[in-house]
Amino acid sequence: MPDAGRRREPVWFRPWVDLEREAVTLRSFELAWVPGLLQTEAYARATLAGGMLAAEAVDEFTEARIARQAILAPGEGGPLLVAVLDEGVLRRRVGDDRALMAAQLACLLGHAEAGTVQLHIVPADAPSYPGLDGPFTIADMPDGSRVAHVDSAAQAQILDQPSDLVNLERRWERIRGEALPRGRSLALLREAAAAWT
Repeated sequence: MPDAGRRREPVWFRPWVDLEREAVTLRSFELAWVPGLLQTEAYARATLAGGMLAAEAVDEFTEARIARQAILAPGEGGPLLVAVLDEGVLRRRVGDDRALMAAQLACLLGHAEAGTVQLHIVPADAPSYPGLDGPFTIADMPDGSRVAHVDSAAQAQILDQPSDLVNLERRWERIRGEALPRGRSLALLREAAAAWT
């Protein structure tokens, strides 16, 4: 019988998932994908299946990614998620079905309009900006400390050294400076969602 309590996320990712659950605020920048905490099941499955994973691993990791989203449920006392996405995330097709992207952007819009997520978009016409170096997430913890998660094609890292965090904080502020304010971000998201239907 399958073990319902067994953790399904990759072993190397578990320490971050534990920190994510405890965080007060998560500030996430994504250049290529919708952040995992905001992905629909179909989008998550398509992103994972596009890699070199076996079908069983795709199933397990999709389930784990969706389970992580429980921290954003209203009334759960979870973190405030501030997500900044490059506009390319909204325009790049994932999977073969345009309906998958329409559903994913509708999901993002639902989170943003409900106030469970503060969403900002860096428009495609923004000049070169520090976010082009890659995605990261900064977690503010209940004790006032901060940690960050940085992902690359080679590895994922949890950073807690002050010098690393200062550099990421500076990048975050510069990225936010290029991002549209909430209202204009939502308008751009609505326009992108309509383009997929």
